[in-house]
Amino acid sequence: MKFKVFPNAKINIGLNIKGVLENGYHLLDMTMLPIDLTDILEGEIFDEPGSLTIKTNKKDIPTNESNILYKIYKSFYNRVGLMPLKINVFLEKRIPHQAGLGGGSSDGAFFLNLLNNYHGKILNEKELIELGKNIGADIPFFIINKPSRVKGIGEEIEVIDNRIKTPIILIKPNFGVSTALAYKEIKRIKNPKMADIDNIINGLKNGDINLLKDKIENNLEEALLLTDKRTKEFKEELEELEGIKFYMSGSGSAYYGFLLKDIDEIFCNVKRRFKDCEVFLCNFK
Repeated sequence: MKFKVFPNAKINIGLNIKGVLENGYHLLDMTMLPIDLTDILEGEIFDEPGSLTIKTNKKDIPTNESNILYKIYKSFYNRVGLMPLKINVFLEKRIPHQAGLGGGSSDGAFFLNLLNNYHGKILNEKELIELGKNIGADIPFFIINKPSRVKGIGEEIEVIDNRIKTPIILIKPNFGVSTALAYKEIKRIKNPKMADIDNIINGLKNGDINLLKDKIENNLEEALLLTDKRTKEFKEELEELEGIKFYMSGSGSAYYGFLLKDIDEIFCNVKRRFKDCEVFLCNFK
């Protein structure tokens, strides 16, 4: 069976750190919303025993057992007790990585759903989430792939309404941020600024940017601004732009802003000013 799917990115509108478990995992409260920036995952599943072969368009993405697709492949077949099938995959990466956009987790979740569907939906949604959360914290969200309030370590998902249709400008600087580093630096924040998630959800539900734009905070960004010089300097550059406010998604390094007016003008201005960055014009899915 040949396949072609389009794993999409996400942005966080508000991200609070609520605590830390004994195993070191952080407890979260945040919103996550799918956007229409996608990778392309295509290939073929053969009806014969074999292994997974991964190819990609990016030299810095591993194609061995450390790739998230391989981890999904191995975990899925271990979980269902079936003989692994021969599968060839080509992953065209278009979502920037180390950006806080969930590209790797999305690839993993879409591949997990693909395997499960091929085998007659052998696992239910709860079982898919349980399998996925042990591989990537954002995988449970992408299994559902709807606007959601996400709690716990990423596995508590409450689907929410989003009626905002405003275009989004997304900018990824010429450096990445390690998610592990961002979480490591959380302890440096003495009095974290907390996002008002309830009012953010209210703004999304009512399709009103004005109800939420001043309620957005991100504790991971807060930590990085204290410790990461590149992030601090990049944020300062963004703040010099007129007519738009930028927010970090997840653990960064990407920022997004809502384009309420002068869409083409602002988009072109950002691309012109930040020539060494990746700039995208996106919409909510």
